[in-house]
Amino acid sequence: MRAARLYAPGDLRIEDVPRPEPGPGDVLVEVEVALTDGTDLKTFRRGHPLLARESPSPFGHEFCGILDGRRVVAANSAPCGACDGCARGEQCRDLVFVAGAYAEAVLVPERIARVNLHAVPPRLEPHVAAMVEPLACCLHGVARAGVEAGQTVAILGAGPIGLMLATCVADAGGWPIVVGGRRERQELVREFGGETGDGRGADVVVEAAGTEGAWVDAQQLVRPGGTVVLFGGLPRDSRPPLDAYRLHYEELTIRGSFHHTPQTVRAALMFLASGAYPWERLVTHQVGLEALPALFANPPRDLLKAAVVP
Repeated sequence: MRAARLYAPGDLRIEDVPRPEPGPGDVLVEVEVALTDGTDLKTFRRGHPLLARESPSPFGHEFCGILDGRRVVAANSAPCGACDGCARGEQCRDLVFVAGAYAEAVLVPERIARVNLHAVPPRLEPHVAAMVEPLACCLHGVARAGVEAGQTVAILGAGPIGLMLATCVADAGGWPIVVGGRRERQELVREFGGETGDGRGADVVVEAAGTEGAWVDAQQLVRPGGTVVLFGGLPRDSRPPLDAYRLHYEELTIRGSFHHTPQTVRAALMFLASGAYPWERLVTHQVGLEALPALFANPPRDLLKAAVVP
C-alpha cells in the first residue's frame, strides 16, 4: 500500500509499504480521509519526541476510515489505566500512540481500539469526524483552565486550534476573545463563537500559537489573579522567560495542557455531530498522498487544514 514516511525533518516520502498485520486486539482501518494539523507541520519541520521516535516513521494522526463496513474514528493515543498519573486522574505517564494516518490503511493498537475507537454518528461527514482528536485536546485545555460562566478568555492564535478553543470556551459559558492571526482567519472568529480583540485583562489566557513569544505574551495579558494555560508545545530545549513579579505578587496561576482523555474524545465526537459550528470551514484544501510532501514543504498562505485522500 502507499503511505507517507518521515525519514528526518523535511524529508517526507510517499512509498510502497507492506500492509500492517494486526495483532491480538489491534484493528486495521481503511483510511477515508486524514487531516493535516499544526502538530504534523511542526513534526515535519523539527521532528517530535513522541510521534516520530524512529526513522523512517509513519506519519499523520487525524483520520476517519472504514472498519468492517462501518465508518469509525480513533484518537491517536490511549492511557494505560495503571500508572501514577492515571491513578491520580491526571494525564497518563505511559500513553501509547498511533501514527500512520497518511496511508491507505492505519493500524490501531489494541489499547486505543478498546477505549478511543468510535463509530461515527450518522450524517457526520468523514472530514469533520476526523477532527475529533484536536477538538478533544481543546476540550481538555478548557477543562484545565477551569473556565467559569461569564469569564473572559483570551486565546492567542487564530488557527484551527484557536478557533476550536473558542467554541469550547463558549460552550463552557465563557466569553472567548481570539488574539492575533491573519485577517482571513480573524473573519472566521465570530462563526466559531468568539470575537477578536487584544485580550488584555482577561480572566484566563490560553496560549495556542506554540511560540516562545506567545508564552510571554500570555503572562502579560492576563489580569492579576488570573490563569494562564500553556497549550501550544515548544521544543524540548526552549526556555521562555517567566515574569517573576507578576507570578508572585499578582498571584497568577500557570498550567500546562497536553493532549486529551477518553472522556474528552467522546465529548468531542458528540460536539462535532451537533453541528453547532461550521466545522467544515476549517478544511480549506484537499490533496492526494503524492502531493503531501510539497504541501508541508510550502504550505499555502490560506491553509487551515487539508483533507488528505489516499
